[in-house]
Amino acid sequence: MKLGFAATIGIFCAVAAPAVPANAADFDTVLEKAKAEGSVVVRVTNPSSPETHAALEKAFNERFGTSIRIEWTPQGAPQTNARVIAEAGGGTGSVDLIGLGSAEDVEALRSRGLVKEYPWADVFGKELPGIAEAVDEVIPDLRGATFNLLDAVYGLGWNTGLIKTEEVPSTTADLLDPKWNSKIALNAFFLNPLPTIAYVIGQDEMLDYAKKLVENKPILQRGSPVVMQAVSVGQAPLGIITYHGAVAAKKKGQPVDFKLFSDYVMVYQGYIYVPENAPHPNAARLFTAWLTTEGSKVAEQFEAMPRLADKDSEIAKLVAEAEKAGAKLATPTSLEEIAAQDQLRDQLTKLLTAGN
Repeated sequence: MKLGFAATIGIFCAVAAPAVPANAADFDTVLEKAKAEGSVVVRVTNPSSPETHAALEKAFNERFGTSIRIEWTPQGAPQTNARVIAEAGGGTGSVDLIGLGSAEDVEALRSRGLVKEYPWADVFGKELPGIAEAVDEVIPDLRGATFNLLDAVYGLGWNTGLIKTEEVPSTTADLLDPKWNSKIALNAFFLNPLPTIAYVIGQDEMLDYAKKLVENKPILQRGSPVVMQAVSVGQAPLGIITYHGAVAAKKKGQPVDFKLFSDYVMVYQGYIYVPENAPHPNAARLFTAWLTTEGSKVAEQFEAMPRLADKDSEIAKLVAEAEKAGAKLATPTSLEEIAAQDQLRDQLTKLLTAGN
């Protein structure tokens, strides 16, 4: 389980953001150094399939006339961060690209000087015109230090073999109905993503809602991917899952469907970032800049990589329709907002453990 934000990263508010390097290289220099480095060590959770990885490596090398190896390992950002911090203490580094991480994960390294702002648009803007827009997708506190590769958009998933579409709840309030007692799979870690609702309604109202929800005896699972699995195998007829998780399940033929709640659209950005002790920093930055712009379209051919900034995407259209109908977007917009949720997370943890 993650610790609270402040406990995880220390008192980050007192740490000034690192300055943009004054001697940042131009594109041609980065490209030549990237060719010499020859590889990128990637530890990310998404994209996840070997087929996608192979397609990305091929397209990337064709795009820049390189023969750079992309070495993929599926690993979460908190675990990779711990490795990077430990290696930095010894003056070494073995990881070039980390993800998908939360804003807390990025700040955990940024506050230690292990992730710094970089002039991405200045270096790569001519070759990759979309890079400036990609920089601006990130919350202001972290712009220049990271990129949003995937928006984890949450809604309600259900097992189509266990429940009819017309029976599926529409709002988060509907989950409090006694008829869903012991039938809803939820994330045991703070009931994520439900705490994002507090950004809209406030922490007190969110905690009151959580208490009522827990009284309805949800089926608690250790993480959103496990919630997805519980729904797909029929352990629970309903669960709060991600859009991209539902797309992947349906692609595999699993009996799962998905819809957004009509009251709140809960979103977390999934960040990728290059640590300062990366062994192949130029290749890593070149690949990162390409992946977050042109490369994301390559990945989308094989698996869902939703980004709300892509207004033509299915999920962006679904979210726009939901907002037009009255749904509120529930997502953090600053590190200060995230840090302010420490107390709520503590209260939710106590609430969830009290019944065990």
